[in-house]
Amino acid sequence: MYGFLYIVTGCDHMRVSFCSQDSVRLTGETGRCRDFSRTASVIRYRPETITGTEMAGDPVHRSLPRSIAMVFALSTERLALEDLNDSDLDAVRRMARDPAIMKYVWIWLENEDQITGFVRHAIEEATRPDRQGYILAARIPGTGDFAGFALLEIDPGQPTTAEVGCILRPEYWKNGYASEILRALLAFGFTTLGLHRVYGKCDDLNTASAHALERGGLVYEGTLREHVWLRDHWRSTRYYGMLKEEYRAKKCGET
Repeated sequence: MYGFLYIVTGCDHMRVSFCSQDSVRLTGETGRCRDFSRTASVIRYRPETITGTEMAGDPVHRSLPRSIAMVFALSTERLALEDLNDSDLDAVRRMARDPAIMKYVWIWLENEDQITGFVRHAIEEATRPDRQGYILAARIPGTGDFAGFALLEIDPGQPTTAEVGCILRPEYWKNGYASEILRALLAFGFTTLGLHRVYGKCDDLNTASAHALERGGLVYEGTLREHVWLRDHWRSTRYYGMLKEEYRAKKCGET
């Protein structure tokens, strides 16, 4: 036995046991077991139900079998967050070519090479044995409509710290989707990855993103003033953050 964690798949709470070098056993609440190869494809869960084995100073996902840590889908109240795939390229391309979406975005998707490179990077990152980034499509369950994408990226120099963010299509603005996504990423980062600090940032002029970060639970930490030229203005960046103990205290206060 190599260890275990608890997940939710569908509506059933399951315990994952790493039984051998090549197999994983899922045990449901009824005690029935199902054995899966470690190459099993998708694990779905609601992040608020996850508990993981913590390793001091190191995100939990580093200790999981590669296939367990690699392919997954986070469920929020109204969205499914899933690894990007090749079929998402057209949707990302349409977003990248919309000036209203990209005005404050600090991701360079200015040409076809950058757009395809971004999608390819997201797909390849999901296969890395030391995965650093989670670039996820935000989909509407049932229809599969592509609402945008979300990001959680671990700092390579400080593996207990990660940045979160999301970019949505205009028809999904002003409906609480961004803060909903951020809450799911915080839960995933703190409970599953065992992170110590999670932060997000936005352009100082982008008040909608600032409000979404605040509603998602992050606390304003300061502004880096006019540090980079972004398309048509000097960008000042607002930083928001949360620590693990703050997340735990917040969750305890909600129960």
